[in-house]
Amino acid sequence: MKKKHFLNLLFFSSLLFVGCAQSPTSPNSNGWVRVTNNAFSSGGRYGLSGTVFGNSMWAIGGASSDPSASVTTFYPEVWSSSNGANWIKANGNAPFGGRYGSQALSYNGKMWLIGGNQSTVFKNDVWNSSDGVSWTQVLSATPTGNVNQFSPREDFGALVFNNSMWVIGGWDGGSKNDVWNSIDGITWNRVSNGGFPARWGFATVVFNNLIWIFDGAAGGPFPSTALSDTWNSPDGLAWSQMTNFVEPGLIYYLQAVVNQNQIWKTAGYAYPYGSTNEIYNSPDGVNWKFINNPPYQNRFYHLSLSFNNQIWIIAGMDNFKTRTYYNDVWRSP
Repeated sequence: MKKKHFLNLLFFSSLLFVGCAQSPTSPNSNGWVRVTNNAFSSGGRYGLSGTVFGNSMWAIGGASSDPSASVTTFYPEVWSSSNGANWIKANGNAPFGGRYGSQALSYNGKMWLIGGNQSTVFKNDVWNSSDGVSWTQVLSATPTGNVNQFSPREDFGALVFNNSMWVIGGWDGGSKNDVWNSIDGITWNRVSNGGFPARWGFATVVFNNLIWIFDGAAGGPFPSTALSDTWNSPDGLAWSQMTNFVEPGLIYYLQAVVNQNQIWKTAGYAYPYGSTNEIYNSPDGVNWKFINNPPYQNRFYHLSLSFNNQIWIIAGMDNFKTRTYYNDVWRSP
């Protein structure tokens, strides 16, 4: 069974843990504000990627599915917003096609889209754009990857660090722990392989001149191992485990951002219980504070961005009792 079927299994497991699904409180609880409940005219979605570029937030791709009909919609869309409330469709049929589990970066004056799952096919192609409307393929997909290209994959980590783009771990039919970088998106250099336990669905940021990775899962389709560890590296080659911070449930499909000189982890799937809306923040990646009961609904496989000195929560899904694809946008105070 392929990992792409994990959502059906998560649905059934979430029914076993009723207490994890919290009802939303008022929109101003803990200072969080729901900016819109209808960001994308084509509907809610999970597995979207995004970045901040040109004084706007950008959201790319994503998917939604109907388990009763075994149909998944893959969105080939590019959206932008300068305020989180009003979203403009820059391209409704982008040439890279509908996909989820990709990563988007802002690098060298362009937006970049890397890899992901396109209609159940893993990809390792690379695209860029200077305006979000016109996209150029700078690296074609190959079935297995090669010495200068990582294997096709989804649910990996990607970031910009030391003037390069980085691809870390993910799932290509098995859990990965390889690390690649590139200065042009065309030629990729394998920096390391095996510096931390292989994983997918984890979060990654750059903080204090280090690459950080948090949590995630290994195995599939339903993770045989869910994780709650933290690793960092000054160069992508040497990795150190900082803590094995145990949250209320080992967590994956979370997001992490850096805001106001702290790392923030948002929402995710707390294995084996279900989706969560919890927030944790840390000034050093080791000591964490739990922020209880923000007003947005439990979710995972969402998008978080740091924009205008605020933390943003965009879309995602829940699978408690009924599968729900969110189309909302929330921001911190």
